[in-house]
Amino acid sequence: MSVLSPLSSSNTFTQWLAATSELISITNSLTDGGNTATFYANTNLEIGNTSNFIVSGNLTVTGNVTLESAGFDDMIVNGSIYIANTISVTGTSTLTGNTTAGNLTITGAGTVTGNLTVSANTTTANLNVSGTTIFATANITTANVTSLDGAANTAIYAAIATIGQGTDPSIFVIFS
Repeated sequence: MSVLSPLSSSNTFTQWLAATSELISITNSLTDGGNTATFYANTNLEIGNTSNFIVSGNLTVTGNVTLESAGFDDMIVNGSIYIANTISVTGTSTLTGNTTAGNLTITGAGTVTGNLTVSANTTTANLNVSGTTIFATANITTANVTSLDGAANTAIYAAIATIGQGTDPSIFVIFS
């Protein structure tokens, strides 16, 4: 895109006509460029007031996106978001109805206030559980259990009583 030369009252009618024609051409390419035309603006672009910025096609950003203006820094997405690299969250993150197809790594503390269903093998250094917990199968190498209630307490007590009677030598319970 060419740069328009400034005009003054000393310019001829032909120069005014050429500049006006070029300005009309640039404006038409901005509004009616079509699918194959690209309008290149070599400047900062700001949409002011309470205007909306609507993209009907794809939006490609080669730099960073910063949402930080007058408290309007939320991003609302009604479709999918695909992130090919790392996502970092420094504040609180609320995830609703999510499926993780790959690995989920939590390096800090994680709190689950609803149900957590794990259908594959899980390795954890520390697991603090409160509330009702059901283990279908559990291989536990080290456990520090502070309290057992209900059926778990009854089952362990029954196993200890069985060992005490010597009727089932395959059950070993060690308390330290």
